[in-house]
Amino acid sequence: MKVAVIGDAETLPLLRGLGAHAVEAVGDDAVVEALRGLASEGGYALAIVFKHAVEDEDRIRREARALGLPVLILPTLWAPAEPVNVERLLARALGFG
Repeated sequence: MKVAVIGDAETLPLLRGLGAHAVEAVGDDAVVEALRGLASEGGYALAIVFKHAVEDEDRIRREARALGLPVLILPTLWAPAEPVNVERLLARALGFG
């Protein structure tokens, strides 16, 4: 099972050291091209994309789904923070939302 990590030059060495295949790409178009390259290469079970490397997460997810490549967009310290609605999360966890 191969895992690829897509992100910027500063953060990729951390995961390269763990043995992940690292692809430098920043920006939606570059990340989509990287995903296409991974899909054509084949054999990848997961592509991890650093959240601060993309702007339109939904586009990245759509493209990855069309390519049949599971993708995880990983939040980082450099990504803008998003508010968390704890009540909604609890409701969903309990099956009410």
